[in-house]
Amino acid sequence: MTPNDFRKQFQHEQLPSVISFTGDEDFVAEQTITALENSVDKNFRSWDFVRANYDNQNIREILADAATLSFNANRRFVIIDNPLFLTTKGSLEKSEETLLLNYLSHPEPENTLIFNAVGLTLDRRKKIVKNLANHAENIDFQPLSQREIVQVTKKRFNEAHISIADNELSYYVQRLGLNLRLIINNLSKLIMYGQNHLITKESIDALVTPELTESAFDLVEALNKKQTEKALEIYKNLLDQGQAAIRINALLLSQYRLLLQAKSLSLSDDNLARKLHIHPYRAKLANQFASLEHFSEISNSYLNLADIDLKLKSTNLDPNLLFEIFVSRKI
Repeated sequence: MTPNDFRKQFQHEQLPSVISFTGDEDFVAEQTITALENSVDKNFRSWDFVRANYDNQNIREILADAATLSFNANRRFVIIDNPLFLTTKGSLEKSEETLLLNYLSHPEPENTLIFNAVGLTLDRRKKIVKNLANHAENIDFQPLSQREIVQVTKKRFNEAHISIADNELSYYVQRLGLNLRLIINNLSKLIMYGQNHLITKESIDALVTPELTESAFDLVEALNKKQTEKALEIYKNLLDQGQAAIRINALLLSQYRLLLQAKSLSLSDDNLARKLHIHPYRAKLANQFASLEHFSEISNSYLNLADIDLKLKSTNLDPNLLFEIFVSRKI
């Protein structure tokens, strides 16, 4: 079920007893949870809306909450955040697993138990995960497309009665790497500025710090286009913003690993995104940049960045010098 389908079901108060949240779009998932919380009467919210983090509570306590009825005969929500026992990183004791399996088979019909596994990779070999798939309604929070993110963002501007041209709007969402959480969190700066000024690309640059992954793509693009000065300027700006050289290099290493995968797989943007579990926008850029170079060039860049990573960890060499040497080899 999509988040939109779930919202329609929720509006008609037709909620199942067990739900699983999966996918990677944590911002939309969190908004959905907030809507569920707001649906509970304020006078009973502390009782009828329970968020339990598996790091701090055991499954016995959580299931006891899920089986407890509401004071005012309304639906009670119990949300399990960070359910690592559904992944390879965690597990339940045998007795706990038995309790949970029994609950999934016979849930409290007047309540809703939600497994919030957004951002987690489920281990589908596990018995508990298989049972959850059979007994729970799954809501799949997939990343929004660029078009959908632009629509959501434009709606926020319209609601604030702020005008922004389509080109500038697209530039803004791309500058933040199509990260919806960052896009929404940074909107207040542009909305405040837009009350008295025209929003331009220059004002966006001045007010909004680009998402680090997007800056890494900018670096890769400059390197691929042999724009030496631009590449050095982007790198220096990142250092000036307080980004650690080792982190910048690690991100560049990650980007070139992605280019190697894109080059070797030769898939369409959508298929590459599905294969590597990345946002379609990142897949589009990866294919675009990979097409500009031979496999050997990308591979050499990756190996050189790996060498820089080792030097940054084991020597006191100047990061700027190391990057300049990398650029000279690259260009």
